[in-house]
Amino acid sequence: MQTGVCFLILAMLLTPAVDGVAKTLAADHTPMMIAFLRYMTAGLIATAIAKGTGRKIVVPRGDRVGQLVRTGLIMGAMVSLIAALGMVPMAKAVGGFLIAPIVSGLLGIAIWKEEPTPTRLAGSAVSFVGAALLLRPEAGIELGAIFSLVGGALLGTYLAATRGATQQTDALSTLAVQSLLGAGLIAPFAFAGGLPVLSPSLFLGALALGGVSAICHFLTVAAYQRAEATVLAPFLYFNLLTAMVVGFFWFDESIGLMSFFGLIAIAGGGILTLVNPDRLQLAFIENSRLRAA
Repeated sequence: MQTGVCFLILAMLLTPAVDGVAKTLAADHTPMMIAFLRYMTAGLIATAIAKGTGRKIVVPRGDRVGQLVRTGLIMGAMVSLIAALGMVPMAKAVGGFLIAPIVSGLLGIAIWKEEPTPTRLAGSAVSFVGAALLLRPEAGIELGAIFSLVGGALLGTYLAATRGATQQTDALSTLAVQSLLGAGLIAPFAFAGGLPVLSPSLFLGALALGGVSAICHFLTVAAYQRAEATVLAPFLYFNLLTAMVVGFFWFDESIGLMSFFGLIAIAGGGILTLVNPDRLQLAFIENSRLRAA
């Protein structure tokens, strides 16, 4: 279990590096182009690893429509995040994205008929308040914050959709197929304005985007193979802390106090949804008994 947690924390430490590269490239390239470079490079890296190790890339046959829909959702989420990174501080872009577990949980209740526990409902309410603080309509809604929340909603929908997947493949096949398919889906939009100007910085940026994304993918898969999802889920919010640090030192960014409280509320609401109300009640009863004794 501890190894799984360490793997996930390492992935969360590396993720803001990908976001930082994307934010840097956003000054000269569209979000579609950056997303295309990220996923095409990651897909090619996964394919090269498969060929070098003699492993076969498996394309699910019985779930092709589902694969296409899920890829469209994750690509929409990533393009929204990249767009947000170019408009608002990194912490705000990443923080708004963290509503994904809430959306996934609500869809799980609505679609997969999962139990609407009090902690889930309370967590959803807290995160909703956090999203409202992040948007702060009275101060003028930032387009970047909207993109961030839309991206989080799309990611949450993707996570909910994966629960209904009829076929599961290995991590390498998933990375290769989803990355290359996603790159193909957005290629027409990425190149609508013409070919980008090739330069060493663009090449290195694309390599960093794809390479670190691939590493994060494998670390996350390895983490979930070694620990339960409920144990790992709170550590996903470690990404928010690292995003604030990277944003401050790399881009000299800071966020307002209300936005900070909004981000904390979103993260807190997400963690609250993971609490098992039965265990919480037992812990309260046990604590009361110890005090009475």
